[in-house]
Amino acid sequence: MTKASKLRVGVLGCGMISVDHLRAWANCQGADVVAVCDPFLERAKTRASEFGISACYDSPEAMLADESLDLLDIITPRETHAAMVRLSAQHGIHALCEKPLCPTYDEALSLVEEVGGRIRLMVNENWRYRAYFRKIGQWLQQNRLGTVTQARIALWRSSMLPRVEDGRIHALTRQAFLAHEQRVLIAESLIHEIDVVRALFGEVEVLACATARTCGEIVGEDSATMLLRTAYGLPITIDGVMTAAGHETRAPDRLEIAGTRCSVLLEGAALKLMGAEQETIIYDEAEVRQDCFNASIQHFVDQILSGGPFWTSARDQLGSLRVMEEAYRMAGEPPVLNAVPLPPVTQPRITGFEV
Repeated sequence: MTKASKLRVGVLGCGMISVDHLRAWANCQGADVVAVCDPFLERAKTRASEFGISACYDSPEAMLADESLDLLDIITPRETHAAMVRLSAQHGIHALCEKPLCPTYDEALSLVEEVGGRIRLMVNENWRYRAYFRKIGQWLQQNRLGTVTQARIALWRSSMLPRVEDGRIHALTRQAFLAHEQRVLIAESLIHEIDVVRALFGEVEVLACATARTCGEIVGEDSATMLLRTAYGLPITIDGVMTAAGHETRAPDRLEIAGTRCSVLLEGAALKLMGAEQETIIYDEAEVRQDCFNASIQHFVDQILSGGPFWTSARDQLGSLRVMEEAYRMAGEPPVLNAVPLPPVTQPRITGFEV
């Protein structure tokens, strides 16, 4: 395919995560970014300069009207996603939309039904494209674990604690909007883990969910635990916390899967198969992170060109949003955890075993 025949791509939104997208587009076969757009034109110009893109806009309508685009990459705030998808549909431009498709399940369902088959619509739920999750999926398909009996995925970070160097909250320096969101940890982060669970084990129902808040600079939850179950009875837990001292601000997932033949442990970007077979794969977490953007964007272009189905279609995203909604419904208002003494626990004195 010559450069002239490549699909023409426009990018909406030039904030923090646009760098990951634009790096992926720069490596993508079959498509080129020809224009970027951001409400702050200088930010658009900065991104365009970094990636050798000629056209910059501060109006989505102007960019779509002027550029004869084939594809649109939507990286705007989540509350604007529906409007941007509708705009793309009006122009007949296929769209890749950052997760979540919409802030709520009902909004997303309405959008999917409204857009229908007018355009191809994929959600960039790229976590499941990570190399270690894809390898685990391969092991499961090869039945190397035997009967899977339990699974747990955890995301423990310190991103809602003040940084030692400047006292600022790391998560809020990256995504200031989170300070005012009623839904934080599950909607912004654990939605990835929900999607990974669905990709590996199939659809799940929520049996229980509890949330809490410790950081005083947000109104939503910064810790959560979910108990899930698949249709065939497999119990799965997802837990996350953003106020775990000693953990990295962007620590990767820890995943454990128990099987009757082999079990799996993913920790610190080291993936282990244990039991009847022994295998260890060490990943570079930075490479894994960028490569999942590369893989999801290449998949989007490949499926547009071939007409094949998307792995992370807009309709598939509804499954994760349904689980999210049910988790929030069960959890209710997150209680605030204050620095108060824990209930006293008197330990017995044991001769020769002082602590």
